[in-house]
Amino acid sequence: MSLSLLLVGTVKLVVGILLGAFGVAISHWGVARLLKGGPPLVDNLAAGVLHASALLALAILARNSLSAVYDTIDLVVHAGSVDLGALLKVAAHGLLHVGLALGLGGALLLMAVWLFNRMTKDVDEVAAVGQGKLGPALVLGAILVSLALLTAPGLEALLAALVPFQALPSGTAVSPA
Repeated sequence: MSLSLLLVGTVKLVVGILLGAFGVAISHWGVARLLKGGPPLVDNLAAGVLHASALLALAILARNSLSAVYDTIDLVVHAGSVDLGALLKVAAHGLLHVGLALGLGGALLLMAVWLFNRMTKDVDEVAAVGQGKLGPALVLGAILVSLALLTAPGLEALLAALVPFQALPSGTAVSPA
């Protein structure tokens, strides 16, 4: 059994669980805010579709940040001896980076739904979803996922400028084979 791999796996698991919980909370809060306290989720299939789409969109937006965090953790471990302090510092920095991706992504998705609702003045999609109508929920869900796929690289570049990844410990450079 490799103690360093066990440590890395544990850190990645904890980071993933924390960020997953944060993403679920943001998604639930955002959709509940959109639907303004309509019927409970269990009674509204359309709201369930919109919740699921929002979760998927947030995962798409945060995926690149999380991959970069995991790669950085791997590089720190492969540098030689495992420095728990450096590993925890990378994990904390990564939580901030991906947390910002989820927060900014959630705001972006809310703005997209608001804008789409304003562009289609003859139909109030959000109100229709609140009434349980599945068609508008599917359209809004597709908009959220499509927007996430199209904006994820831009969001990642913005986050890299705002919160650049910390310098790696010495010895983490990859030498050519």
